[in-house]
Amino acid sequence: MKPAEPRPERTFARRAEDLIAPQTQIVADRDTYLGQNRNDVGRRISDDQFELFISSDVASALRQEFTLHAPEFVALHDVGTSASLRLLSSMAGAARSKVQQLAVRRQGQGVALAVLQFVEVPLADGTPVRVYATDINADSATRTQVARVLLAHSRLGVLLVGELPPHVLNSQLEPLTEALEQGPWPNRDLLMVPLGSGTALAARAKALAGYSPVQVHVAPHANKPRQVWNFIGGAWNRLHSSPSGAHALPTELALAVPPQAIPPSEAATQPMELRPLPAASVPSTTRTRPMPQAGATPWQAYADQCALIPGSLSCCIFDRHSMKALAHAGAAPPADRLAQQGSLLLVTMENSARALGLGDTEQEASISTSAYHLLLRPVPGHPGVAVLLVLSASTTKLVLARMQLERIAPPA
Repeated sequence: MKPAEPRPERTFARRAEDLIAPQTQIVADRDTYLGQNRNDVGRRISDDQFELFISSDVASALRQEFTLHAPEFVALHDVGTSASLRLLSSMAGAARSKVQQLAVRRQGQGVALAVLQFVEVPLADGTPVRVYATDINADSATRTQVARVLLAHSRLGVLLVGELPPHVLNSQLEPLTEALEQGPWPNRDLLMVPLGSGTALAARAKALAGYSPVQVHVAPHANKPRQVWNFIGGAWNRLHSSPSGAHALPTELALAVPPQAIPPSEAATQPMELRPLPAASVPSTTRTRPMPQAGATPWQAYADQCALIPGSLSCCIFDRHSMKALAHAGAAPPADRLAQQGSLLLVTMENSARALGLGDTEQEASISTSAYHLLLRPVPGHPGVAVLLVLSASTTKLVLARMQLERIAPPA
């Protein structure tokens, strides 16, 4: 007797079952095999470095990445202040960790078109959420476009608002108001955190939202990183309807970023207030500085020589493209903050020179306040490397300090 043929519908069902639950699974995605988070934008190349290769402009490429991966993240945007990067540094510093960087590069080229900085804060279920600063290292046009993309695609956009007159605040927020009206704007929640008085923010928040579906909330006044993060974490948790649920963020600054085991020499500093340091907190210039140790790097020896200039408080030699410190000598401000701000100052000066039709030339600057002098200049013979020197205004003659800095020979 001939065995019965299997019924076609049973054969089809068996094949469907095999496709749904195969006996052997082959992992074809390298990121999945290596444990890379599917929602991450960029590929991790070190403990604090990511890179993303693109073929279009930076803003369009990031918009495509956010649309494809749909990550939940927080975007910090400065309005009349420069507090976002300092907040990231404070969050990382509380855990003796590092601020992470996402370098966006042209496909086939090594030069970064933009460098974004962020920290990762784990939710209650362990899922990491990135907190980006829109203050990025790029040309002015790219910086503006990327800031809008970050705010538009964030789960929570945060506007850190400085002490501004009403007419200046209106002009600062006008481009954002137009972006909300024109769309597309997937984000539905913005939080305004006043670092100044914030007396006019309630009316301005209502005008900013306009007829868009975006809800604009105003937090109480804050001038310390822990206060700002408490408001941000609280707003995030309210959006997810549960301050103790699986998607809750920690509201304590000291618990926001997981500790990272890094060498003491590279450890981040402790949190710093979002306002300038008072003059009384600056260490005395008569404090004895340690001499270079045997085996110190050539850059460290150069930094130590620069720090011997009378009135010097802090000196940093840094790579302007990676925003990383190569050497540091003296007291506060710390190396990572000097490297970041020095790189941003150089980019700003270059953009201003182009806008004024002055061409692309080596930029150097001296900036004076009532308490400090800043000297910023490229290191001769070392493209991409610069030195930033902080001096006490009460004990330093700026012209003399500049001449002494120029006479110090850099490493060969």
